[in-house]
Amino acid sequence: MTAPRTFRGANLDEALTVACAELRARVGELRYEVVSEGGGNGVELAAEVDPAAVLGLFLSESFRAGQLDVSAQLEVGEESLDGELKGTDLHLLIGGGGRGLDALQYLCNRVLTRRFSHHPPVHLDTQGFKERRAQQLRERASAAADEAIRTRTQVVIGPLTPAARREIHLALADDPGVETFSDGEGFLKRVVIRPVRGR
Repeated sequence: MTAPRTFRGANLDEALTVACAELRARVGELRYEVVSEGGGNGVELAAEVDPAAVLGLFLSESFRAGQLDVSAQLEVGEESLDGELKGTDLHLLIGGGGRGLDALQYLCNRVLTRRFSHHPPVHLDTQGFKERRAQQLRERASAAADEAIRTRTQVVIGPLTPAARREIHLALADDPGVETFSDGEGFLKRVVIRPVRGR
């Protein structure tokens, strides 16, 4: 992201039109502040494209196009752009272990990466779903590691989204008895857990 730029117009609408054209953005994607107005010089404003506004517009248009009763409340954190999702159609996103939610989060990050050289990572959640899922995945990883060591064979979990695979890998990263790796092609892959050789 860059510093705000200044734009002029005979009135606010014209100044915003100039800003949108030069920044290649829509009005709803801008963060702006009127610097001066009146005195025969028209309106001068400082404007920049706001990642939270871009994301908010993208999500609201996507939900509307899909006729989904879902809305997103966005909050800019210190290290991330967090979205809390609400609505009666959330089951479509969190079903199947949250694959839809993970895919939407991935898509949101891609949208911002195409518009900004740097942006905070996007994290989407709803009512603590991801923490509950993380706990379930940690328990599943621990049970799979125990089975791999007991049977001296590899155990396969999946297919899983990148976020879910990461939870498995992290859960077993400090376990000296097993090693993990992802297997497969595309967005959904399996996690293979196998006993460390010589154990």
